[in-house]
Amino acid sequence: MSYKNLMDMHVHSDNSHDAHHSVTLVCEKAVAKGLRAIAVTDHCNIIDYYKDKQNIICRQAAFEVKKAADVFNGQLIVSSGIELGSPARDDEAVRDVLKNKFDFVVAAVHRIKGKKKSFGHYDFNREANRPECLIPRYLDEILETVEWNQFDSLAHLTYPLRYFPPELLADFDLWQYRDKIEAILKTLAQNGKALEINTKGEPFVVNGQTHSFQPELEIVKLFRELGGEHITVGSDAHSAHDVGNRIAEAYDMAVEAGFKYVTLYQHRTPLPIKIV
Repeated sequence: MSYKNLMDMHVHSDNSHDAHHSVTLVCEKAVAKGLRAIAVTDHCNIIDYYKDKQNIICRQAAFEVKKAADVFNGQLIVSSGIELGSPARDDEAVRDVLKNKFDFVVAAVHRIKGKKKSFGHYDFNREANRPECLIPRYLDEILETVEWNQFDSLAHLTYPLRYFPPELLADFDLWQYRDKIEAILKTLAQNGKALEINTKGEPFVVNGQTHSFQPELEIVKLFRELGGEHITVGSDAHSAHDVGNRIAEAYDMAVEAGFKYVTLYQHRTPLPIKIV
C-alpha cells in the first residue's frame, strides 16, 4: 500500500562511527524518496561515552541536524535524535549528552554486561554465545533499560537475532521468554513510551517463522494488546541510499497489529501522525 505520511525515525549520519554519509546527503535522499520526516539518531554508546570522546561527537551531531532542519524547512521535517546504547549504565553521561536538547531519544542495547563487543562481533561457535545463553541476559538488560525510562522509543527489541547463524535459530523458541517480553512491553505501555519497528537487514528465520523486521508482528500485536499507544518506524539506515527502506511495509505491519497512528517526536513530545 502507498502512504502519504512516510517517516523514518531511525537514521544515521557520518557522525556515527559505522555510517557513511553527511546529514545533508541523508536529507536530500529522504526528500527524493518522498518522505515527510526523518529523525537523525546517531550512535552514542554510554558505556564508552568519555573514553571515545562521544561527548564531542554528540554535540557536533546535534548542531549539524539542527542546521539541516533549517535548510530543509518546508521540504522535510528533520528531528534531532540520538540512539543511546546501554543508557541505564551511566546516568551522569546521559545527563551530559541530553544537554544537547534532542527532539527524540532512542534507547538500545547492543552489548550486554560482561561482553566487550556488540552482538555482531561474537564468536557463535562458543557454547556461551548460543541464543539460549545470550537472549535471556539481553532481555533482562532491556527490561532494566525500559524501567530506567528516560527515553522516547525502544529500538529493535529483537536486535540480537539479526546476527546468529541460521543453524542456531532453526530450533530456537523466542517465546520461551514470553514473561520477559511481556514485562518489557507492559512497562513501555504503562510509561507511555514507543516501540520501534526496525526494518534493517534481510529477513531471517527463527524456529520456522520468518522475521522481516525487529520485532516481529506478534510482538507488535502484543504491545498493542497490553495498552501500547506509540509506534515509531525506522530503517536504521547507515547509508543515505538506505533511508526510507521498507518503511511502507512496516506501516502495513503496524496497521495489522492494530495501530492507526505512527509517532513523530519533536522537543521530546510525541505527535501522533495518522497512517494514511
